[in-house]
Amino acid sequence: LIEAVILLIFIFLNSINETLFQETDAAASIKEIRRRDPSFSLPEFVAEVQEVVKPVLNAYIKGDVEILKKYCSSEIIERCKAEHGAYKNHGIFFDNKILHVSDVDVRETKMMGTSPIIIVGFQTQQIYCVRDRNGAITEGGADTIHTVYYAWAMQQVDPEELGEGAIYPIWRLREMQQIGVQALI
Repeated sequence: LIEAVILLIFIFLNSINETLFQETDAAASIKEIRRRDPSFSLPEFVAEVQEVVKPVLNAYIKGDVEILKKYCSSEIIERCKAEHGAYKNHGIFFDNKILHVSDVDVRETKMMGTSPIIIVGFQTQQIYCVRDRNGAITEGGADTIHTVYYAWAMQQVDPEELGEGAIYPIWRLREMQQIGVQALI
């Protein structure tokens, strides 16, 4: 009986110890990023994402798959193609234009399987204009400005996917969500 009580106490204390001192998901992801890329710098990563936001969003709006292939996962590309196919079938197209991108900030880091993910957030000011197949405006307008809030999940590509000759780890846009829209004008 005493041995059973001691064993239960040991198990209880061990579970408390594991709970208190286990590595967080954020710490595990940063550790894996640095294992893959010892020179990784979060400020440099944020600056790089800041540079690609506008071209990626413009490519997505236009359905420019070739540009998206440089920065995005196949899931994002397929979603873009499907959306643009549906718009075309309904005879509409978006005549949006990105005017400004706010500073990108890191919201969270975590692991997705064996791949690190960094979730960033930012907002844009953009023209919101939807046209029909004849070019007539059906929603918004050429001077309708919206603030759009985005969250992007950037995934570090697994080393096996890079192939031989890759000089440095590559980050791809894995998921993109509009998390809010506010009309300005």
